[in-house]
Order: sequence, then structure tokens, then C-alpha cells
Amino acid sequence: MLERLNGFLLEHILRYLSTRDYVQLSLTSTQLRHFISEFILHCGQAVDRYKNIREFFTLNHSLLLPHEERLYHAFMRLPSCKHLPLYAELLRVITDHAVRTSITCSQVFGYLGDKEHVYVEHNSEMDRDVVYLKEISWLLFRTNLPKLVSFPAKYRLRLHLQVRENVVWKGDQPMILRVQNCETHDILRHNFIHPSVWVDLAAGREINLDYNGYNDLRDLRIEKTDVPTWYFLVLDNIPVEKGEDLYFTVDDRINVFWKSGKSWDFLEVIRIGDGEQGVKGIVSN
Repeated sequence: MLERLNGFLLEHILRYLSTRDYVQLSLTSTQLRHFISEFILHCGQAVDRYKNIREFFTLNHSLLLPHEERLYHAFMRLPSCKHLPLYAELLRVITDHAVRTSITCSQVFGYLGDKEHVYVEHNSEMDRDVVYLKEISWLLFRTNLPKLVSFPAKYRLRLHLQVRENVVWKGDQPMILRVQNCETHDILRHNFIHPSVWVDLAAGREINLDYNGYNDLRDLRIEKTDVPTWYFLVLDNIPVEKGEDLYFTVDDRINVFWKSGKSWDFLEVIRIGDGEQGVKGIVSN
């Protein structure tokens, strides 16, 4: 009879049994004892993941993406952490150890609030306020990283932004991306992006993030999301040797040409750990 039950069905049954039932069942056969041992270990891991996912939704509830909003409601309907593995999409999509901050709260943003240049507007796709660039000749904004960066580890930054089809971004010099210490202003990451990247991205052409070999393409990329015209600009494997307050800067003051057609939503910080390859997120295409 046991051989006729697949592992998924057995696991589903075990979720509704008590600890006393586990003990009694484990005495009936070696095969069941092994399966129950694996199941208990699996549940222990699920408890930690359940807590991490709940923390993610608690910390970032006002900055969820549309598909994350749907997953949030599914998560809130779970009877207990034992049922978490049944929702594979939750485990695949939701990122542990991630904190977001809205770009509308940036400490520095040139001309922000000027209706002729750059201002906060409600975005219907995200259903929240974002920073919209109508038209500006130079760009500079600085955002403090969330307090997640509090001890030595490797971190990933993801800037959620929109590149509209009518984007205009001219110039021959690169936009500068920097991650720096708030007190000493020491630079932990320094990347360049050529202005043509944004126009090529909007037109569906292949983009080049190499910038004359300066950027390590393992640590800099642009990822598509499931919402058209919205992307993640990703800076990966940022080493933090000690707990420190950091800030992120986007600087394009050197190209004094008119720029338009972009929006910025939030900046996300993810702890990926020392020596790890990273955690699962939206797969770039």
C-alpha cells in the first residue's frame, strides 16, 4: 500500500498528523521512519522560511510588485508554516533578507517637486507613488540604504525603475552609480552606464553594459520584470566588511542634454551572504 502513495501525497497527509502520530507511524516500518525523519527536518526548515517570508511582507508591504501582492494574499491564507512547501511560487519568488525603501524618500534628488522637471506621481501599474522624470538636463539623486546593512556580508542592490518607450537619454559620457559610506564617503562600488543603454532597452535592442571593459558583468545587469517597461537595475556582490550606514547615488550631471521618460520606484537591499551565489529572484531575459 505504501508503495502506491507518492511522496507528495504522503507529505500532504503527514501535515495533518500530530507528533504522537509521527512516533507511532515511525515504528511500523523502516521506510516510514525514514520518510517521517525527512519530513520533520523539512518542516523545521519551513518554519525558518515562513518567518523570513512573513518578515519580507511586513517590512515591504507598501512596496510590493503586482505578483508579490497576489502571493501575499495566498500566504496570509496558509493554515500554518507546515503548508508553506505546497506553495512553490512563494518559495521561488519571495526573497529572504530583503528590505526596500521608496525613491520618493531619497535624501537628495535634484529638482524633485518641480512639475516641469521631476516630481512624485501615482503610478497605476504599481498602485503607489513613484518619482517621474518629465524633462531635465542633469540628474542626481542619493538614497540611504535600509538598515539591513548592519554586519559584514555580501549584498545585492536592485533599483526598480521604468523605462518608457519615449525615453530620451543623450550624451557620450557615462552615468555613474556609486555605493558609499555615509560617514567617510569611501566607495564600495563604482559602475558606469552609457546613456544609449536606456534608449536601446526601450527599443528592444541588445544592450551593452560592459563600458569599455570597466564593469564586471557578473555584478551589473538589468533584469526584466513581469510588468512591461519596468526593470531591475542590479548591482551584485557588494562586500561590506563591517556594519556601516551606506548610500546609493545615481549621477548623470556630465551629460547636459535633455532627459525624459523614466520613473523610479524603490531601492532594494538583499543580504546574500559571504561566498554565496545569491538568492532567487526574477530571472533576467
